Amino acid sequence: MKNTVIIILFAMSLLSSCTIRQDYNQQLLKADSLMQFRPDNALNILKSISSEKLSTRADNAYYALLLTQAQDKNFIVQKDDSLIQIAVHYYDSIGDTKMQAKAHYYWGCVYRDMNQQAEAIREFLIAAPLTEKVKEKRQLGLIYNNIGYIYNIQEFNQKADSIYRLMEVIAKELRDTTLWSEALSRQASIDLMKGENYFPIAEQKLLDALVAVDKMKNDGLKANISASLSNLYNRMEQKEKALHYAKLNLSLRRDTARAYRAFFILGDAYYKSEQYDSATFYLNKSLVSKDYGRKADAYMRLADIAMIQGNATLSMELERNCSAYKDSLYKFRRNIVTNKIIKAETDAQTMLQKLYYKWRLNTYLCVFILIIVIIIIITILLYKRYRRKNYLLQKDKQQLEKAHQDLSQHYAKLQIDIVQKDLEIESLRKELASHQVNEEQRKKLQDELDEMVLKRKALAKEAFLHSPLYEKMQAIIKDYQDKDTSDKELSDQEWQEFVAEMDMEWNNAITELCAKYQLSKEELHLVCLSLIGLPFSHLEYLLHLSRATLYRKKNALLKRIDTKQDCDFEEILQKVRS
Repeated sequence: MKNTVIIILFAMSLLSSCTIRQDYNQQLLKADSLMQFRPDNALNILKSISSEKLSTRADNAYYALLLTQAQDKNFIVQKDDSLIQIAVHYYDSIGDTKMQAKAHYYWGCVYRDMNQQAEAIREFLIAAPLTEKVKEKRQLGLIYNNIGYIYNIQEFNQKADSIYRLMEVIAKELRDTTLWSEALSRQASIDLMKGENYFPIAEQKLLDALVAVDKMKNDGLKANISASLSNLYNRMEQKEKALHYAKLNLSLRRDTARAYRAFFILGDAYYKSEQYDSATFYLNKSLVSKDYGRKADAYMRLADIAMIQGNATLSMELERNCSAYKDSLYKFRRNIVTNKIIKAETDAQTMLQKLYYKWRLNTYLCVFILIIVIIIIITILLYKRYRRKNYLLQKDKQQLEKAHQDLSQHYAKLQIDIVQKDLEIESLRKELASHQVNEEQRKKLQDELDEMVLKRKALAKEAFLHSPLYEKMQAIIKDYQDKDTSDKELSDQEWQEFVAEMDMEWNNAITELCAKYQLSKEELHLVCLSLIGLPFSHLEYLLHLSRATLYRKKNALLKRIDTKQDCDFEEILQKVRS
């Protein structure tokens, strides 16, 4: 029993090792609970945790993940991915899908901050199916937003559009107005690139998004939508609307000193409205940006303004600057498209396959170990059961042997008593035969003889009921009752012994009956079996005759011996003996 308990405990420990469960530092758990609504407080808690309190690999990985997450939520630009790699490597190694998804997502966010777009999209593409698997829809929506943004800026417009549509579906399921508005605005920016036929569709999406965001008081997203609307109305030649949304865009920016994209959009709106001084002012402010595309567009607008104002020399110089930035932008984008983004997609699929097969291998290993342990436990239990059963069988065998020995001893004692009674009966008969006893003594001796004969008969019957032969008869009957057959059978020798014992019990009356009526062996056996008190239905098992045949033989025998059909063999033997 003790060994079985130990094995069960071992199996439970194996199961727990295959089941992902971590007991994290309480401060880490507290920081995690504050992350969604109070990311600044979560960041302060994480910064206060000393490295000595992170005693396990699990705590170190959890800390690395939470700190990266807190910095991202507090809009802290991260330029080093060494911290988040600790979390990624740990959660990949233990196969915790939920934490894997989160770790790869924030690794993508760090790469995004580092402006390594290909590496960022690789991690987002790894995180997406993992996040979908654990049904973290809000996080999945954020991942799609990041993937769509990178595809969009790298001009994978079709892929970006399909990702944003998935993002819209998730936003509707979650009833997340912010996510839904962003999905609509992103789709509208792609529709804008498709040409004039899609302008009404883009306008409707942007206006719907703006209404929703205005209710949410989300100034950042409202500013982005306003920028898109300004760009759209510029293309639709609706100058007043374009200028209105360009001004709204700039007014909603937190840092108006470095809102370079907002400067360009407002400058472009003024340019289309032919307000060239204001256009020149804002376009020059946008040139501080490091975005080659924006610089090229700004120089192109400024060159046009210079030409309109009659300064051809300045216009040519500005055009040369525009061409230089366009060349740089083309080389940069071509390199990203051909060598990095496509490779990142392939790498993401390869990594997912590795994680999948690693997870399956770990699962199969755990299942295999569990099956082996279960087999060992079952084997031990069966072995113990076998030993217990064997012990009980041995015990029963010993008890049967003792009972048989006691029976044999009792049978032997009864045989001795019968012999003694026979001697006493013989002595009484000799005394009765003597002429020296008077009539009164003779009557008294006859009574003693009759009593002695009855006692001898009772002893003979008891001896037979305790004999091995009777025990064998009972075993044969039980076999036939249980399974309609028996591998035991009474031999001729045993039948002779049986007839002899019954004849002894009935004071040789059976021998006289057999001689007088010339009984067959079958009839003799039927008479003897009828005398020992067995149910008539049991006789067929010992004589191997059907019950109907036995009744017919019995009735025929009784008719031959006596005219009365209602008498039995005991009455007939009583008459024979008398």
